[in-house]
Amino acid sequence: MDEREALIESIHDKDLISYFYLDIPASKVLERMDGLTLTLLECCDEIPFNAQVKGYIAARDSDGDPWIVKPIHSGGEVLYHRICTLAFLLDNWMGTFAAPTTVFSIGGMYYRATKVVRNSVNIGSYNYLDSPFIDIIRADLINRWLYFDEDRNPNNYLVIHNSQNKPFIVAIDYDKADLQSERMKITGTKERFGWLRSEKTRFLTLLKPENFDGVPLETFSQRLTSMMSITEDELTALVSGLLSGYLPKPEATVSLLVKNICERRAYIDTYFRSWFKPKAETKSVMNEADYMLFGKSFIDIYQGKKNGQ
Repeated sequence: MDEREALIESIHDKDLISYFYLDIPASKVLERMDGLTLTLLECCDEIPFNAQVKGYIAARDSDGDPWIVKPIHSGGEVLYHRICTLAFLLDNWMGTFAAPTTVFSIGGMYYRATKVVRNSVNIGSYNYLDSPFIDIIRADLINRWLYFDEDRNPNNYLVIHNSQNKPFIVAIDYDKADLQSERMKITGTKERFGWLRSEKTRFLTLLKPENFDGVPLETFSQRLTSMMSITEDELTALVSGLLSGYLPKPEATVSLLVKNICERRAYIDTYFRSWFKPKAETKSVMNEADYMLFGKSFIDIYQGKKNGQ
């Protein structure tokens, strides 16, 4: 069972599986979204208040589901956000619970759009340094590293519950992903597991390198395998469909994006597998008190920013 199949089985609820496009092959998710028609709404009752503050508008798709959308005013920005859609598509393909995100044309104008995650709560309301959240965030580092997405703070994760009251983390917001850079903006440290980033004003993850001490390879292996199992031909087909109609001659950009993804994932896979050992060979050196200690600096920084300090 791959990571996507495991996520579907874990979610259990057919309505949630369908809502997040996990009920169709990952290779068809873009086609599914591009086949929707969105209508702008005057009433914003269904969209979060913080989205309204950031200038998002309510919309409803032809399935009757709510989205938040924001107008895009330049051609370069349209292409950028369309490319950011690739991060969501790969998240979906790799079995990461993520909010559908793409670009739509509504009334002759382009909009960046994210499907509303209904009945959700910001992850900052939970102790995400404890189980079951911490292992999900640990594995999510792989995805954010792959996209060079250095904007991962508590506002980028929502928590929802299925009908069995089981919590799930939903990743949102790919606005800071960089899939076009040919240089390695994030690299692994050599002395111990960790990372060096070119952008120092944002967070790559909610965790610190110490939160990965003593963690077994099994925490990451299924995600790494899912990431590596997408063939180059499948990636090329996905990116070609993504850019069709958005670039007159997309071949060079398709080639660049596929090359970047392939090079980055090979690096990440090698790096993670070189640092983590199977559970049978690993002795955990951490406990709940350690989690709280190591994560406290991030929480203090984030709370300080929220309070205007």
